[in-house]
Amino acid sequence: MLRQVAEGVLVHESEFCQSNAVVVQGGADVLLTDPGVQGHEMACLANDLRELSQPVVAGFSTHPHWDHLLWHAELGAAPRYGSARCAATVRDRLSHAGAKARIAAQLIPPDIAEQVPLDLLGLITGLPADTVQIPWRGPGSNEEIFNEVAPELRKRRSWPPVASR
Repeated sequence: MLRQVAEGVLVHESEFCQSNAVVVQGGADVLLTDPGVQGHEMACLANDLRELSQPVVAGFSTHPHWDHLLWHAELGAAPRYGSARCAATVRDRLSHAGAKARIAAQLIPPDIAEQVPLDLLGLITGLPADTVQIPWRGPGSNEEIFNEVAPELRKRRSWPPVASR
């Protein structure tokens, strides 16, 4: 279930761990950061956004841990981004044979492993190192978005997403 934390900013807390998916509303659509862990959580998030008539038009992974690189088909085919370093790390980790199977066996807790969709894991585009804005037409200035989103992201020690006009 989505919970509003600031005007235009919603969060969905994972049942699995203290991790929040952050939704930044931009008029009729949204930027989605770290969408969740379990498939049913991401499907619930997708359903909540459908009910709000706000499709995901961009995704962002804050860092290259498996639980921040997941995606669910019901969230749509929006472009997904991460920092250049994040994307390079993901590409390297997933380039090894059996990488997804190793993630499932070694990193995902056994009690939720079957509930974690890995088919869209890590499909992110790296933003150039000097990028200060995610390519997304969101609300307000960068400072306004940072001030709204940063407190929630600091809880996760994540790089804050910044929207462009």
